[in-house]
Amino acid sequence: MTWTLILSFLDPVLIAPYRLLSPYPDLAFWFGTLVLALVCIVLGEASMALVYLVNRGYYARLNREMIRMHNISVDAIRQKNKSVYKSANSWANEYFGKVFFAQAALFAVSLWPLPFALGWMQQRFAGIAIATVPGIDWELEYPFALIGGYIVLRFLFSRIKHRLPLFDRIEAMHKEDAQLSGELASWNE
Repeated sequence: MTWTLILSFLDPVLIAPYRLLSPYPDLAFWFGTLVLALVCIVLGEASMALVYLVNRGYYARLNREMIRMHNISVDAIRQKNKSVYKSANSWANEYFGKVFFAQAALFAVSLWPLPFALGWMQQRFAGIAIATVPGIDWELEYPFALIGGYIVLRFLFSRIKHRLPLFDRIEAMHKEDAQLSGELASWNE
């Protein structure tokens, strides 16, 4: 199945929000684009939740090991055991890197719908200026609208997603995993 064939099936669904306000073309464009951005956010977040569920044990193990090694290194400093500190801290840094990049990869999963939406918009709206930057005559087109709307809606979605049915359970799992991982020892104690 080619990209063009896939888009021909999805086109009537994707264009529908743009046609709801068709007597007002500017408003229709922004409304349709914001609906498309919201669909991208929900699909991306659902994908991220699925990947989290599949890899939950792995993420939890990485967090536990990172915290455990950090705590060992803090205890070693308190006991003035430099060799144990260096070894444990090295492992803590290793696990921190793994946790960091696992979280970055998990976030990247949530972005997959965006390029497809941009591809569809290119076929529909390429060459149509939606705004001009004053003084330099730059024309802003569909990427500005979709990416700008996506960023704003993603921020707003992050504020309410813990109240939504699927996402509230995922949030509870994150909190449970964090609690089971243990507490980070403080350097100040």
